[in-house]
Parts: sequence; C-alpha cells; structure tokens
Amino acid sequence: MDYKTAKRPLDYAIDIRAMTEADLGQAHQLSIAVAWPHRPEDWRLVFEVGYGLIACDRIGRALGTAMWWPFGEHFATIGMVITSPRLQARGAGRRLMDTIFEQSGQRDLRLNSTREGYRLYRSLGFEPIGRVFQHQGRVEDASPAIDSTITVRPVVVDDLDAIARLDAMAYGADRTRVIKTLMLQSIGTIHERNGEAVGFALCRPFGRGHVVGPIVAEDDSTAIALTRPHVQAHEGGFLRVDTAMEQGQFGGFLESCGMMIHDTVTTMIRGNNHAARGTMRTFGLINQALG
Repeated sequence: MDYKTAKRPLDYAIDIRAMTEADLGQAHQLSIAVAWPHRPEDWRLVFEVGYGLIACDRIGRALGTAMWWPFGEHFATIGMVITSPRLQARGAGRRLMDTIFEQSGQRDLRLNSTREGYRLYRSLGFEPIGRVFQHQGRVEDASPAIDSTITVRPVVVDDLDAIARLDAMAYGADRTRVIKTLMLQSIGTIHERNGEAVGFALCRPFGRGHVVGPIVAEDDSTAIALTRPHVQAHEGGFLRVDTAMEQGQFGGFLESCGMMIHDTVTTMIRGNNHAARGTMRTFGLINQALG
C-alpha cells in the first residue's frame, strides 16, 4: 500500500487522507487547541519518521489527525491522535484508527492513551499494560550523586550503532532510523564499561523547553548519572522526562530536580507486547507517541 497517497472517505462531508508536509501547520493548530505543548518542529520530527492521516472538511480544514510508526514488519506505535469536539461524537477517532489498522496490516500495535481516548482504544481491542509518568518543571541540580563512580561522556556521531543497539534491546524493536534522526538534533551522554556502551541519554528541544529521552540503562543509578548532565546544562530552564518506571530512585531524582509529575497516560497494546530483551531498560521515552 502507498501510505502517502491512501485516501479514505468519511461521512458528514469529511475526508480522511494522507498527511503531507503542507498539513503540519494545521496539525500544529489542532494540538494547540487541545493544550499539547508541541512546536511545529516537534510535529516535523514525528512526520519525517512515520505516516500521518488528516481528517478534513470539504474546503480542506483539518479537523483531526492520527499517526503511526512502523518498526519492522511486526510492530508499530500509534500517536498524535487528535479530533475536534465536533468530530468526536461522529466517530472520527474510530475511523482514523480503522485506517491505521488497514495500513499497518498484521503488526502488533502500542500506544499511550490519554484519559479522553481510553474508552475508544479499549473498544478497539487495546489492553492496558502500564503507565507513563510525565515529569516536568524548572530544574536545578539539587540531588546528591547516588553513585559517583559512574562516569559518562558526550555522545559523538560514531556512537550511532551502539546507541541503536542499546535502544533495540531496551525497547524490543529496532528504531535505528528514528535514533539517527534524533541524534541530528540532540546532545547526548553515554556510559561505557570495559570499552562497551552500556547506557545513553539524548536531550533535545521540545515543547516548552527540552526533553531528555530516550534514556536507556541497566539500573536507576546509571540512568541518573546519564540524566544529571542534562539537568545541569539546563538549570533554571524547563525540562521534561516521560518515564514508564514506577516511582523509585529514578523518579525521586527527577522530582528532587524540580520535575514533578504533571500527568500520566496509559500504555496499551493490541496484539503481542514487544518487551525489553536482556538487562537494558528504557528509563525515558522519546515521547509519548514514539515510546
């Protein structure tokens, strides 16, 4: 299927069609209307690495969006699902999702649901498997080091293969294309043991300030050591981390730095879950859409 040209008719004088670069401005306005913090640049990032849909009226006004990102032949994530209040009662969200199901084929699917979308996703066969905690705020490095023996260095271009490998182990799917795109706009930290990379964190501009993610490590202490330099670099500024880790040392560190829990979303799957392989864990998501 040509995802870039697929078009699906919708009742009530609405069409669902493939998102194009020209739609990003209207998509951004829709996200403002639902109080999402995404900048035009944040929309461009998710558009460049995935496939989008637009629900629009007969004169081309965008009234809803949805996107999906394939990671191989067997797994994909869904996100950026927005419908205007006018369309919610007309089933536009369900029809956007049905189109994604057609395009994604037999892939297992994962998404992070807001409270508003939870009932729709349950009705479409998604099952809850956990939560994501959205930590954010004005930061300061107020927490003492847990393990001062864990050293990190800046990420360089040649680290791409190692970072993509670690991310695949922690996430359960190969996201090399996305990681490569993120590295072009991120500052990173990496931890090595005996000359081998065993953890990393990437920080980039996002929303009201910056976001740290993905953060991949074997344990809380390493995740904290990888994240702390980004807190220090943005002290006094706005920083965000989305984490699926239940509140422990890592969550306590984020709160001690001023990143309190602002909101939570529910992680849901349709089909099989693609979980971590080995000891690596994702302590910080890229974002709620990409996971």
